[in-house]
Amino acid sequence: MNGTQLTEELLSYNWNVYKLFSNGNRAKAPFVVLEGEDCESEDFRAVVRKNLEEKFGAKARSTKYKIMRADLPQEERADEEGKKNLVLRNRVLSTKIKALGLDLENKKTTGALVMSPETNWKWQWCVLRMSSNQFIASLSPEFISTEGAIGWMNDEIEKITK
Repeated sequence: MNGTQLTEELLSYNWNVYKLFSNGNRAKAPFVVLEGEDCESEDFRAVVRKNLEEKFGAKARSTKYKIMRADLPQEERADEEGKKNLVLRNRVLSTKIKALGLDLENKKTTGALVMSPETNWKWQWCVLRMSSNQFIASLSPEFISTEGAIGWMNDEIEKITK
């Protein structure tokens, strides 16, 4: 036979199976590690269900789980665009705080979208004391909806990124 002969090799991986809690977080450690080729196959899922029943008994049917390949990073990948947007949002809020001339040097504060008596029960971007969420100052106009407030923030972000 001329040329290179290719052989198809089925790859087998270890799969970590994590319990998912009702709040959406996953357990820190897997409750079982299984070996298999494809975590999407019905046979593999049957093995996972069997392990769930052994571990959780009657609660197994309502137990949610997440399967991750053991040889890949187990940490959830953060949304890079979300991180970038958060940094830009914080820059906008910092700019607004400086423009108001607020002295927050020795105070731990945070910026947030708030609806409270201090904002006349309208949505507003505000600076709050971090430990108590005590209102310090408004940083934006009032908005009837969160969509309006988020739109305003996106416009402000656009201004500083041009």
